[in-house]
Amino acid sequence: MKLRSHLLILVLGAVLPVLAFSAVMAVMFWRQQRDAFEKRYLERVRAMSIALDRELQGHIRMLQVLSQSDYLAAGDMRGFYEQARRVQAQQSDWSTVALMDVTGVPVFNLRRPFGAPLPVSALDAALLARVATSGRPAVSPLVKGSVTGVYTAVIVPVTTRGASRLLLVAIDSVTWFRFLSSIPVISGATMTLLDQNGIVIARTLNPDRWVGQRASPLLYAKSRETPEAAYRNIGLEGQWFYTAHSRSAISGWTVATGVPVADVERELRGSTIAMTTGAALMALLAVALALVFGRRIARPVSALAGAAAALERGEPPPPSTTSAIAEVADVTHAFDAAAQRLRARETALRASEAESARLAAERARLLNNERAAREDAEMANRLKDEFLATLSHELRTPLTAVLGWARMLRSGHGDEKSLERGLASIERNATAQARLVDDLLDVSRIVSGKMRLDIRVVDLPAVVESAVEAVRPAASAKQIRLQTSLDPLAGPVVGDPDRLQQIVWNLVSNSVKFTPREGQVQVRLARSDAHVDIVVSDSGQGMAPDVVPHVFERFRQADSSSTRAHGGLGLGLALVKHLVELHGGSVAAQSAGPGQGATFAVRLPIRVDAKRTPAADVPRRDGEATAATVSPNGSLEDVRLLFVDDEVDTLELFTQILADTGAAIFTATSVAEAMVQFEQRRPDVLICDIEMPGEDGYSLVRRVRGLAADDGGAVPAVAVTAYGRAEDRLRLLAAGYDRYIAKPVEPSELVAVIVALAKRSPRDGGHP
Repeated sequence: MKLRSHLLILVLGAVLPVLAFSAVMAVMFWRQQRDAFEKRYLERVRAMSIALDRELQGHIRMLQVLSQSDYLAAGDMRGFYEQARRVQAQQSDWSTVALMDVTGVPVFNLRRPFGAPLPVSALDAALLARVATSGRPAVSPLVKGSVTGVYTAVIVPVTTRGASRLLLVAIDSVTWFRFLSSIPVISGATMTLLDQNGIVIARTLNPDRWVGQRASPLLYAKSRETPEAAYRNIGLEGQWFYTAHSRSAISGWTVATGVPVADVERELRGSTIAMTTGAALMALLAVALALVFGRRIARPVSALAGAAAALERGEPPPPSTTSAIAEVADVTHAFDAAAQRLRARETALRASEAESARLAAERARLLNNERAAREDAEMANRLKDEFLATLSHELRTPLTAVLGWARMLRSGHGDEKSLERGLASIERNATAQARLVDDLLDVSRIVSGKMRLDIRVVDLPAVVESAVEAVRPAASAKQIRLQTSLDPLAGPVVGDPDRLQQIVWNLVSNSVKFTPREGQVQVRLARSDAHVDIVVSDSGQGMAPDVVPHVFERFRQADSSSTRAHGGLGLGLALVKHLVELHGGSVAAQSAGPGQGATFAVRLPIRVDAKRTPAADVPRRDGEATAATVSPNGSLEDVRLLFVDDEVDTLELFTQILADTGAAIFTATSVAEAMVQFEQRRPDVLICDIEMPGEDGYSLVRRVRGLAADDGGAVPAVAVTAYGRAEDRLRLLAAGYDRYIAKPVEPSELVAVIVALAKRSPRDGGHP
């Protein structure tokens, strides 16, 4: 095969995949544009459904106002008849207004003079009875009357003396066609309004033919199956449509609209043909260029092949003309030197073959390692992106509730119940956000190797019971049976009681989170030889087999999409694994599959020769009662308090917390200002933030402790900070602080700490 043929095949090999890719992209483009059209179309129909609800709500409100008539309350039916006539004159959409009892027997109808005999209403008796019983307004399906033809009715109960004995009805026979015609839609679209039974109320195409008839089979089935959808459908005239429908929340009616398939696909077909034609033209151009340049390359290469054949026969190569291709000219000039060095290289080549094979194997190994590393990096990058997106959502979601309620409460709107509900929402969401931050900090400490345990002998049954009780309110809210089986002789173990409770709390709350209502969660604690087992099992949604091996990985979630049913960062089980391993134990997960529930088993080593920790030392998780109360002997009357924090909002919060304690409160926003306050009025208790610009809380306490005792050097000091590690607590105490309170601060804890320190304060009446 000649060089030109090879070049042509090379070009075709490069172009044909491009053509195939272009074809695939054209199909994907077609589908994407079609899906985008259906989505936009569905959004328009949803807006039409909302407009329909607003229209119906306006009719209902007008009838409700009319039902409160003084004439009606006084039993003056003629006066009420005249008032209803005046209201109807202002409502051009109402064909008539009627007042009837719950059996459909009219009291009057504005179509007839007052007192004239009237036939029984054609409205469904069950519908009338339901409105009277429930006391809620309703909208009727399409009704075929003997006189007025087809119509719809808005029915409102009239409550007299606490009971609904009369019904006020507004009848409408022409409004809905005008309603459909007034809404702008895509050119050529057909709009249809169906009642609760799938009967056409109004239609912009052939209304005289189809009003009162059932909708097309597919539209009828889809409208009863789902509240809204977009799909291809055969219309009543036998024409294919792109159809979208949305159901009204107030009436149960369905708004549907369809655009002929030919109109939609005509535009899509033009774009697709343009894309495909452009790709084909580019391919033809590439082939033509390959033929031209292949001929220019082939001629000097053929001459070079003849010279190589002569060299093989041992003949001097014929003189060659200089080629316009630099590489071919260089090869020709190199032939003479190559012939002289050829034999010398043959020997060296044999020796290098073994080395080449070794290098090839090494290169293949390195390539495989690089490929595996790249795949791991790509996976880690995807997990990072998903985690950051989830983190943004999980942090912003409670923040939205906090800011929204705070601003609404600040505006002064709402009653006392709204105030209580808003404050509860703020507290609940702030607690949730604090828990997220705690999990992130724990993961950061684990990754950096700075996680420290407060090791002691722990009575494990009490720790497990405390964790379960903290989760029980959440389980009760979902009507989940939370059962425990705790061996009182299990343990003891050596570990950090806070972290052990965190392990159990995370496992039980995870099971409650993924268990549906009226499910079951079981917690079992039992001794097994030299170990103690904590087993948490549930009847929840379970896990797929491919998810189980990754369930304890950081940031890994079975569903990280925006439509996931459960929130969270995917850190809880990862924290469980790391904390269990820090205690020398192991954790495993099992699930028979989706919908089969899941089981988590923790195994910890037992310390046989250890003494048990009393139950009173068991820590508490979020949601338990932790707030200390001020005893009657703990008055802060005339106690001077100096608060130091660069955040004015925090100072205002502390001042408000202690406003009713009788304490004299002074504030400072920097170390320098605090020292001035200290000299002017020496406090009985110093409360200081740690992180501040310029000089921090460590600097302030060192300066205070540097004073003589008579000058306030021994004043009790409390550190209030967001740093919560064990080493931070030790550093604070070593710097000179007497107590430590971690942010966010519990008001009752702050008061209790200040009361305790105020009793120790070296107060005397001589200082200023």
